[in-house]
Amino acid sequence: MNHIDKKTANIQTTLTKIESSLNALSEQVEEMEARVSANEDDIKDAHNRVDKMEKLTTQLKDKIDDLENRSRRSNFRILNIPEQAEGRDAVGFLEKFIPQILGNDNFTSHITLERAHRVGKKSDRPRPFISKFLNFRDKEKVLRLARSRGEMSYENKKISFFPDYSADLQRRRDKFHDVKQRLREKEIEYALMYPAQLRIRHQGSIKIFSTPAEAQRYLKDLPSENSPSSILQMNWRYDLWQSGI
Repeated sequence: MNHIDKKTANIQTTLTKIESSLNALSEQVEEMEARVSANEDDIKDAHNRVDKMEKLTTQLKDKIDDLENRSRRSNFRILNIPEQAEGRDAVGFLEKFIPQILGNDNFTSHITLERAHRVGKKSDRPRPFISKFLNFRDKEKVLRLARSRGEMSYENKKISFFPDYSADLQRRRDKFHDVKQRLREKEIEYALMYPAQLRIRHQGSIKIFSTPAEAQRYLKDLPSENSPSSILQMNWRYDLWQSGI
């Protein structure tokens, strides 16, 4: 009997120790759960801060890009003028070249450029000119005249005039290339507006798209519109030349 009582006492002692251990483990688990919960709150707060910082970074990036493009408002680019045609005076050359190729009768006063130079590395193709007008209205007039004249050439080279955009904005506009190709194939009127929005006119309705994907979805099942090719060409040039700032 004493032997049984002794074993029972040992079992009771062991159970007490186990109970104490379980209580200690329970307290540790509760403490760990509290720490995990606190860490989760900290992580959530960190995610919220990161999201806010990303939004702020995007806003600042967009603002910087907008400021850069506004600083380029009086700039324009001319492509395919043969190398060395300007000699040592790029400004003087272009101040004479622009009225000559666009028609001297269209300019009642002398146009003035602040500066002009070629950009890029030398290659088999002429480097483009980037120039800045002293008067913003002169730049708009030149682009408008270039758009209306269509194809122009100088020394048997096709000459093109373009607005000057930041690299980031130009990439955004270039993303609409495939959509514009489809629009030309379907003979649908369009214009690429500033900064990078595609306006489509179809059957009397006007739609504006901020991304190529939106425009692609719209065009997916759209039938062709039998509009005159002259209208198509006019809008294609409008897309190429429009500064829109």
